[in-house]
Amino acid sequence: MQTRFAPILMFLFAALAINGVVSAQQYELMFDNGSSWRGDDGDRVDVVFSERGISQSMSGVIMKIDGRPGFQIVFVRGEIAGKEATKGIFAPDIETMKTSGEAGGNAVATKPVRTTKKPDPKDPKRKVDSRPAVTTEREDGTLDSSKPGVFFMPWEGPVGIEARHDEIKSIIAEADKYGPGQIIVLQINSPGGLVLEGDKIHETLKDVKQRHRVIAWVKEAISAAAFTSLHCDEIYFMQVGAMGSAVMYAGQTAISGGELDAWLEKFSEVAEIGGRDPIIARCMVTRTAMASYDKDPDTGKVTIYPDMRGEFDISDDKNVLTLNSQNAIDCGYADGIANTTDDLAVLLDLPEWHEVNDSGRRIHERWQRTVKQCRDRIPRLQAELQRNPDRAITLLKELLGWYNRCYPVLVYEMGLPPDPDPIRRQIEEIRRGRANNRN
Repeated sequence: MQTRFAPILMFLFAALAINGVVSAQQYELMFDNGSSWRGDDGDRVDVVFSERGISQSMSGVIMKIDGRPGFQIVFVRGEIAGKEATKGIFAPDIETMKTSGEAGGNAVATKPVRTTKKPDPKDPKRKVDSRPAVTTEREDGTLDSSKPGVFFMPWEGPVGIEARHDEIKSIIAEADKYGPGQIIVLQINSPGGLVLEGDKIHETLKDVKQRHRVIAWVKEAISAAAFTSLHCDEIYFMQVGAMGSAVMYAGQTAISGGELDAWLEKFSEVAEIGGRDPIIARCMVTRTAMASYDKDPDTGKVTIYPDMRGEFDISDDKNVLTLNSQNAIDCGYADGIANTTDDLAVLLDLPEWHEVNDSGRRIHERWQRTVKQCRDRIPRLQAELQRNPDRAITLLKELLGWYNRCYPVLVYEMGLPPDPDPIRRQIEEIRRGRANNRN
């Protein structure tokens, strides 16, 4: 992609630098192999880096370097796959980087990225209040915590099986006890799953955003998990975070036609609910959608286009989009990067990380424990039915009980019938057969 008016911009930046109006930012990077690089915005470099385990190289101009030491993102403008584009390279993935030729280019100024530093113990705002939180009851019957904090819940595993709507409803109910204005943090780590579950989540999160601040803290949010994340008021990535790839399938085939149009419309709606441009969201659903953007060098304002006219590429028409922490931050789809709860507290403007109670962790652990027990027990139960037909009624009743306790694992993972009525009929047939034998 060609940068528009590049020669004019290079001339202007050079003239300003001569007059002392613009000064380059000097950086020093240390790489895992012991090598290092020191230089400025606008330096031309040759860089060798690893991407998905494959060593790659490119030459170009340093546009900017963002992030905290050890986790910087190096934005290089150069030729990629036969066209000019800007690539963000995670510094720990760089094998070597050397300055080559003369400095030049058009470095772009951006607004500060909301990455975090470790809390400064000398900063009075960051002092940890070691006193235990006290919960009291207000006159209206809601509860009040003496410390500002969050309702935190891990949300992990396949959507609809381990990561469910039920647990989201439960943590919301807990936050509601303390009145409106609470902070709910969902730590999302999911490869996606059932769209039907996403429909229930859609209605619940639309409702809860009217009274609470809902945060997605993303390690992996694929497909239905990306759909869930996009509802949230704020999205923070872990450094290794990924979000997107929301292709919907009917059986083994990706949907098309009217079904695809409806899914694109739903994804667009969800992006707008979360205050995000729907153009990028549509690229997560189908490879036919495209997105690029420009960024105002003074204000950092991002303008997103549904084609490749922008200076920075997000998604072409050959791939379904999965955002990483670097491009999610740069295009404005994520609000910051946090690898720890302390990091996240800084970004949420909290004096310290404090969980109002451990209800979210207990909700998560309780369901994960039930899922594990179900996965362990059902194969053994089926084996016992084969070995010991005299206990069939007792064992089949236990199986019915598991339908109540862990329906998603039985039906969506183990392939048992969605309706347990055949099991009930089997119990009745066994009873009748035994009664006939006694007569």
